[in-house]
Amino acid sequence: MKSPLSSARQIAEPIIWFAGLLLIWEFLVRWFEVPSFILPAPSAFLSQLVIDHERLARHGLITTKLILYGFVAGAIPGIILAYLIARFRLADQILYPIVVFIQGMPKITLAPLLLVWFGFADFPKILLTALITFFPVLVDSATGFRAIDKRQYYLSRSMGASWWQTFTKFELPSAAPYIFSGFRITAVVAVTVVIVVEWLNSQSGLGYLVLRAMDSSNTPLLFAILMVASMIGVVLSGLVTLVERLLLPWRSV
Repeated sequence: MKSPLSSARQIAEPIIWFAGLLLIWEFLVRWFEVPSFILPAPSAFLSQLVIDHERLARHGLITTKLILYGFVAGAIPGIILAYLIARFRLADQILYPIVVFIQGMPKITLAPLLLVWFGFADFPKILLTALITFFPVLVDSATGFRAIDKRQYYLSRSMGASWWQTFTKFELPSAAPYIFSGFRITAVVAVTVVIVVEWLNSQSGLGYLVLRAMDSSNTPLLFAILMVASMIGVVLSGLVTLVERLLLPWRSV
């Protein structure tokens, strides 16, 4: 198990490197006198982050809510279908090629079509986020279920375990590391997806703020929004990692 000092160092090192990058950025922008509307200094967009913190927090929470709804709506069906594909040959032969085909499509291009079909409410944003979440979770989960040693099924049957006991006590825990791997990938990508859809047409959220910042050529605000979006991605990824460590403590050893 990792020591507290090792964990603190693991957290501190990226922060130190990021702070160093910002200092270099600040120096170069001031040295070459780069206009703020082209590339603002970190001090400019960090100041904007403080000045507009209430508005950024309000719209950031709206975006985060949509991300979480879409994440759950895509992850649960992804795990269920992955189990069916891994356990039943017919489902594997029929469904998996379709999944691979659809996975290759650039799903972000569906955003305008979903807006035409379902209007400009929250549903198209949640649906597209669910689609983005669904496929990586499905592929990683199917890999996890397929990786289970078949001999363990014989052991489960010999002990008289029911299907539900086999699934909850054996199959799901065995596939969980793969499932969480899919979660970590989609937790970050989902942030970009929701912001892009909000950008197309919305009256709230970080994507809406991006439009307002572009209209006013407020580049420091744009970078402040990017900072908030990045923080949302980091927090969501960190939450996935935390839940994984709580549910799978042997993985952190």
